[in-house]
Amino acid sequence: MSEQIIPVLEDWKKRAFVGASEYAARYGASVEDPEGFWGKEAGRLDWLKPFTKVSDVSFDAKDLHIRWFEDGAL
Repeated sequence: MSEQIIPVLEDWKKRAFVGASEYAARYGASVEDPEGFWGKEAGRLDWLKPFTKVSDVSFDAKDLHIRWFEDGAL
């Protein structure tokens, strides 16, 4: 399978929420501090009941779970 890169139309670039450099910075922040990054991003939403914990993750075979904002309500 060959990889094809489709260029972004200029009109779409003008309407983009973030540019390439800001995307790279946000991605870096999300990898460096996932709890802080996603907690801040989730703060942009209107919560009926705000969350107190961003994530609860366990890869233990006896207790496998991935929970995000589990005690909050949108």
